[in-house]
Amino acid sequence: MIVFDIGNTDTVIGFFKEEQCINTLRVRSLKNESPVFFEYRILDFMLENNLKKEEFRHAVISSVVPILTPYFVRFCEKFLELNPFVVKPAQAGFLKINIDMPEELGSDLYVNALAALEIFKTDCVIVDFGTALTFTVVKSEGVIEGVTILPGIKTALKSLFANTSLLPEVKLEKPETVIGKNSMHAIRAGVLYGYEGAIVRLLEKIKAEIERPVKVLATGGLSAVLTDLAPQFDKIDIDLTIKGLLLYGKMSIDKTS
Repeated sequence: MIVFDIGNTDTVIGFFKEEQCINTLRVRSLKNESPVFFEYRILDFMLENNLKKEEFRHAVISSVVPILTPYFVRFCEKFLELNPFVVKPAQAGFLKINIDMPEELGSDLYVNALAALEIFKTDCVIVDFGTALTFTVVKSEGVIEGVTILPGIKTALKSLFANTSLLPEVKLEKPETVIGKNSMHAIRAGVLYGYEGAIVRLLEKIKAEIERPVKVLATGGLSAVLTDLAPQFDKIDIDLTIKGLLLYGKMSIDKTS
């Protein structure tokens, strides 16, 4: 199976052989590029890694960038000769979505919830460190209770740089002290210690509202940046979304067979 996680910043493509992810490709989700840009990147990667299209019998697409979705559907149909499953949370039927407008739920958050329930089989909170920092609450009965969203760490930094001409861009490295002695130190301290505190507090509030023991799972490319947060998480899995896409594909195959 081949899966596509089309995010606001990057698109991650996972190549699975049965349950095993044998390779991944990450490309920028450039909205001003043509379909050919993505097609060449994927086909070159497959050629370099000896990944033959005949090896993949199913495809799954999750997208939070509607303008790019048709590009990857076309790739599956044209080059892989597959009709992909496109994740549509409000229509999937695998989980109940207990929010006001289920169609607003991101497909990435939906498959994250599927994967987390498969792992823990109990109430859980998925903290996804992406373009947005999201907290998705899932109950063991197979219900997505809701989501908390704030700007992602890199998103916050980019906003700071875009609106403050004298501040330099900085690396995401946590300083030893929270009181900054120069601009770079001050920004790193404020953003990283600030997000650390926000995450701890939000998890406290979420757990208090749920009033049931929960497991906490972190995912996303920046999930390892705030190392002092590790005790807050029962598991860190940066590949949770593509694992969820594999599970979604398997469930969709069973549903249609």
